[in-house]
Amino acid sequence: MREEEKWNKLFKKFRKEELAGKKRFELAELEDYFKSKLGGVSAYQAAGGYQKLYQLLQELEANHKISTIKSSDFNQRQPQLKKRWRLVKKEHQFWSDKDILQLSRYLNLNYYLKRPDQQTEELKQKLFSLCKFLSSKMEREWASREERSLELFADEKYLSRSEGKKLLNNLKLSLADLKAQQYNHLFVYWTLDPAQIKNILILENHSAFIGAKKALAAGIDIFKQDFDTVIYGQGKKIVSSFSFLEELLGVNLLAGEEGKRNKIKELNIYYAGDLDPEGFVIYKSLKEKYLQYEIELLAEYYQLLLDETDKFYPSQKRQNKNKEVLAEVAAEFRSQDFIELAASLEKAWEKDLRLPQELITFEVLKRYFS
Repeated sequence: MREEEKWNKLFKKFRKEELAGKKRFELAELEDYFKSKLGGVSAYQAAGGYQKLYQLLQELEANHKISTIKSSDFNQRQPQLKKRWRLVKKEHQFWSDKDILQLSRYLNLNYYLKRPDQQTEELKQKLFSLCKFLSSKMEREWASREERSLELFADEKYLSRSEGKKLLNNLKLSLADLKAQQYNHLFVYWTLDPAQIKNILILENHSAFIGAKKALAAGIDIFKQDFDTVIYGQGKKIVSSFSFLEELLGVNLLAGEEGKRNKIKELNIYYAGDLDPEGFVIYKSLKEKYLQYEIELLAEYYQLLLDETDKFYPSQKRQNKNKEVLAEVAAEFRSQDFIELAASLEKAWEKDLRLPQELITFEVLKRYFS
């Protein structure tokens, strides 16, 4: 064993055996411990003695594992050392030169190079994820902020929170650098022809709505359903706003109840949201309030959510888990011959896991249906 390793191991033992949770220690206390463990004063001197102890403390201080107590006096030996020291609260695992070189190819790391205490393993993984995207940026399509956030950080809300915004600011990156766009909620629906509305897809989230809208505008027959209209549900708001569809269809202008019913019966309406309890509660509430419409889950959409990922995501908040809703949705999936999908839903429900809609981007729709 090299002498440096031996002395470092002795210091770790000193922390564990002598300090036992204390943060401060005396230089004399540490030196006495080393003498005892090395076999006495002569053995201590033979192993390098005070000079070796000085080198060890300088190394530990440089690596932010210990620091001097500023009010402490110096000893009278050469080279001088402070008499009192403290342990740094948290030992940081700094990035290697190799990692920094790789990350610097695509990222401005100046902020973090000046703040080594922030060089955590968790942050490094985020930065490598950014580098992977930036390396193939030219071949990628534009996406919503939430879609890109899910892709890069496994959290569709990350880039909209202060933590994500601060990360981009520290790296001198913008959403545009990630080919991501923050869409304002301007659209409620989009249709190929307001006079010929028949096949409607309601999407819970705004990013999903934008992606489907772009695909239909590009002439892509998503899910082979001949959709001509896509509606942005705005989460739970769709339950109160869905009545606008009658105005859109001109149902109120038709004479007689039979004419209205016949117009509504011509419609094929599908719903798709996050694969999680609250998404399905929205769907159930929508169906129950608008019984005159035949609204179904688009099982193919949820199957594509499964196909597009190899992992489920933990729920970000406590979900409204209604067992009746689970039973009804699972039964509906099975009635459409999506047996494995129903089983996956039941397992995810039990374990508080979910699949967000942001997994199905415009790129995904192009790849599957173009």
